[in-house]
Amino acid sequence: MMLQTGGTLAQAPCLRARLERTEPLSHTLNDAARITGLSRSTLYRHAAAGRLRLLKCGGRTLVDAASLRALVGVDA
Repeated sequence: MMLQTGGTLAQAPCLRARLERTEPLSHTLNDAARITGLSRSTLYRHAAAGRLRLLKCGGRTLVDAASLRALVGVDA
């Protein structure tokens, strides 16, 4: 990613901070349960109600990180 101003990454602290703070785009169900303190069953109920987005990747079911943050009321 290049800056339009021609500056370096060191000259753009907000961009540098955003790049350094890499967060996963999704979590496994077990990780989402551990992070939130909710059970896997509760996460599935929220998904069935449309409050949580689940993704299938191969045989794995992943929880969309943005929808998980929205569910628990945490801003990214």
